[in-house]
Amino acid sequence: MVSIVHSSDQSRFVVEDATRTAEVERGRDNDDDFRDRMRVNLFAAIVLIALTLFGIWLANTMVATEKAHGCYSSGEHTCSLI
Repeated sequence: MVSIVHSSDQSRFVVEDATRTAEVERGRDNDDDFRDRMRVNLFAAIVLIALTLFGIWLANTMVATEKAHGCYSSGEHTCSLI
């Protein structure tokens, strides 16, 4: 779609391609969408790292508790968590 706009400072017509204007506007939206996607991706990465660290801590705690439980079950009184 082509629109013709009359320029007041010059006595000529300026032909403006409306489709190009729309593409430029969509480009700005794409930049904003890109920033939003990057923020969401960063947030998701932080959550995944936190969940992974929590899972590692939980597994280590469960192993230590199981070792202590095994020691106490065998009748030892000098068990210590290492």
